[in-house]
Amino acid sequence: MVGHKDGREIPAAISLSPEVVRGGMLVPGAIRDIAVRKRAEEALQASEIRYRRLFEAAQDGILILDFATGRVVDVNPFLTNLLGYSHAELVGKDLWEIGPVKDISASRLSFAVLQTKGIIRYDDLPLETRDGRRIAVEFVSNVYTAGGTRVIQCNIRDITRRKRAEEALHRSEEQLQQASKLEAVGRLAGGVAHDFNNLLGVILGSSELLLEDLRASDPRRRYVEAITVASKRAATLTRQLLTFSRKQVSSPLVFDLNSIVGETGRMLPRVIGEHIEIAIVLSVEQAPVLADPTQVQQVLMNLAANARDAMPEGGKLTIEVANYEMKQGGGEPSDVTPGHYVTLTVSDTGAGMPPEIQSRAFDPFFTTKDLGKGTGLGLSTVYGIVKESGGSILLNSEQGEGTTFRIYLPRAKEKIIERAAVSRVPDESLRGSETIFLVEDQSELRHLTHRFLRGLGYNVLAAGLPEEAIQIAQQFKGKIDLLLTDVVMPGMNGRALAQQLRPLYPSMRVLYVSGLADQNLEQDLLDRKGAFLAKPFLLRELATKIRELFPEPKSAWYTEKKKTRAS
Repeated sequence: MVGHKDGREIPAAISLSPEVVRGGMLVPGAIRDIAVRKRAEEALQASEIRYRRLFEAAQDGILILDFATGRVVDVNPFLTNLLGYSHAELVGKDLWEIGPVKDISASRLSFAVLQTKGIIRYDDLPLETRDGRRIAVEFVSNVYTAGGTRVIQCNIRDITRRKRAEEALHRSEEQLQQASKLEAVGRLAGGVAHDFNNLLGVILGSSELLLEDLRASDPRRRYVEAITVASKRAATLTRQLLTFSRKQVSSPLVFDLNSIVGETGRMLPRVIGEHIEIAIVLSVEQAPVLADPTQVQQVLMNLAANARDAMPEGGKLTIEVANYEMKQGGGEPSDVTPGHYVTLTVSDTGAGMPPEIQSRAFDPFFTTKDLGKGTGLGLSTVYGIVKESGGSILLNSEQGEGTTFRIYLPRAKEKIIERAAVSRVPDESLRGSETIFLVEDQSELRHLTHRFLRGLGYNVLAAGLPEEAIQIAQQFKGKIDLLLTDVVMPGMNGRALAQQLRPLYPSMRVLYVSGLADQNLEQDLLDRKGAFLAKPFLLRELATKIRELFPEPKSAWYTEKKKTRAS
């Protein structure tokens, strides 16, 4: 210790050399103050403590390797916990000898690259933990000198959660692309189906009138019947297209899904065959949904038929209804928001589907069946009905393990409505004497319908376009009992036309005809402000629908017929 002029003692280092020792005496200037060195040592010690604390507490894995040999010098607790190995099991081992690095040749090669370049990076390096789990890590290393020894520091970040999030995002993007693709095809299908429906209406109506004029013994009758049958099949395909594109008018009501599944389940053995075991599992509680019961039944029949084709040698079909709550971050399908749902699960033990088939399963006209044995519209129709009902559908399938379709429908809060019985009109009351205003922009269908209604005794006004219809209605001096109008027309739709004419004829009933859905129109139907008949329709169906709107017979023909039968 050396005394300072102010009385303090300070540590000092004394170095002796020929220049500082003269005649056995120390030269005062040879005493060097070592306070600076002491502070430097203390700072170094504090720095080492900070580094060790960071090393120990880091939330990323840190691996220290000897630059020359690749031997593990040190490893932090985060990495040992991540991999499931102890500190002693890793330190002192060569990099390619430790458990997580299975590929020895690749590890040696990577180490050689690291020695040459001084840095190496892996954005997605798969490692295996001691218990066999695969984890994805981000690996970054660099070289530096510590204590005169060159070492390699490897920073290892666990990116498993990020990878899962990226995969979930990728699946969501694929689902969005699929939905966009189906939406585009749906718009095209809807446009084509609208025009095709009008043509089918003319074919069906004309063949129907021809059949009435042909005797049962007439050899030409079977050709007209063939035209009628083919037209009806074409009409079914058109309805499937419109359902897929969500442009088919539906009649939604709140009903218990258990009832439809139970009712359909009793019919399924006759549809899919006795060689397939059917298990129906209903919800203990009511499962209320807002949808079209007929369309939901179509979903079940299509999925059951799909399962039947996947089990030609027999198997088991399970249909289950359950109430389900989707919580925040609940999982798939990604387009299902948190809330209460009713799930409809249809699973089979059939052959299953490979990934490339699953990705196209809901595409219209896509089928794996032989030519002439399938239209490729079954699952696309299911998709359209589910989406139209505000739901989502998830497909899971593995080859040899079967297929499961899970449908999520929003659980309805409203009271369940019992389905009403179908109204039937006696054959002899199809005639009438009311005034019907027919508005249809397709000329052939308009002329055919006009002739048919006049033949039943109705007084018929006809217009091709809404603007023309408004002019006729304003000039007409009599009473219009029924507006029979197409929904989709140039310039103005049928609903807007009805609103324009209502002030002129307050008691006028409205019958909409179309193959395309309109949400506002559906609201009118739900509020019982109008009636609807889907295109294409048989003329007899049209006559029946009209009489349903006029329950009291008014025609002189019907009154006379009734008197004759009474006598």
